Amino acid sequence: MRILVTGALGFIGSHFVRYTLNTRPEVQIRGFARDTNQRAHLRLQGVEKKIELIYGDLTKDISGLLEHVDVVVNFAAKTFVDHSIKDPTPFVASNILGTYNLLEQARKYQPKLFVQISTDEVYGAILEGSYTEDAPLNPTNPYSSTKAAADMLLVSYGNTYGLPYLITRTENNYGSYQHPQKAFPTFVRCALQDKPIPVYGDGLHKRMWLRVEDHCSAIWHLIDHQARGIFHVAGEQELTNLDLAKRILKILRKPESQIEFLEDHNIRPGHDRRYALNVSKLRNLGWEPQYTLDRGIIEVAKWYEYNSSWLS
Repeated sequence: MRILVTGALGFIGSHFVRYTLNTRPEVQIRGFARDTNQRAHLRLQGVEKKIELIYGDLTKDISGLLEHVDVVVNFAAKTFVDHSIKDPTPFVASNILGTYNLLEQARKYQPKLFVQISTDEVYGAILEGSYTEDAPLNPTNPYSSTKAAADMLLVSYGNTYGLPYLITRTENNYGSYQHPQKAFPTFVRCALQDKPIPVYGDGLHKRMWLRVEDHCSAIWHLIDHQARGIFHVAGEQELTNLDLAKRILKILRKPESQIEFLEDHNIRPGHDRRYALNVSKLRNLGWEPQYTLDRGIIEVAKWYEYNSSWLS
């Protein structure tokens, strides 16, 4: 099998490349990534030569990228909600136009499967219970809107051109080598530097958290089971942002007095109170997460403590 992994130097994409190399050595990997951030190369340090890595931009000419490819796994996306609120333009280009260009290549080369990595944010907030895969889309910010649009483009290519597809919608992933501006590494960095930990609003916004390695295992589980359509990938382990900050401070032996509450009306207007995914459909195929939230937070917080140069 030859797979194309877009966003191969990104947080989740790079973990997927490493996971695949470790668990499926027979799979040939063609990686596609922007070559704009030297820090990102650390994510594949030591394994870059084990894959075919191509640099480029999905919004530009990508002719021939899918030639001889059996499975496409599209991680490539701009993902930072705050940035999308300030300027939606690059999110529209990357997440919609980039996906469209990739789908046009898929229409030409006809891979056996196109996997689109999506997000729980396409549904908008849910205060109680959890969304199932047939829930209506209700994105509330430019980032989630562009991800929803990309999902619908793929569905249309499946319906119109017969492209076999799989859409996975996941919750907050955490793990090593995450962008330093994301919540988990930000909390760790501020704690280690004895600086205030920024918590939006009252800190009671809730998110479900999934160790990135579990996300990678779930994607392969779905591919192996020839799954098609939409599946949620989640660990169903929930924390408020305040609880996450407190746990990280305790692990790093820092006082809770470092927490600083920030008004988020101007930073993230319309800040969704809670996201939650029902993962019964995936669990019915026999998948289970391997990491508990208690174990995962400790291991990842310690990884950042011992690799603090990543946070600089």
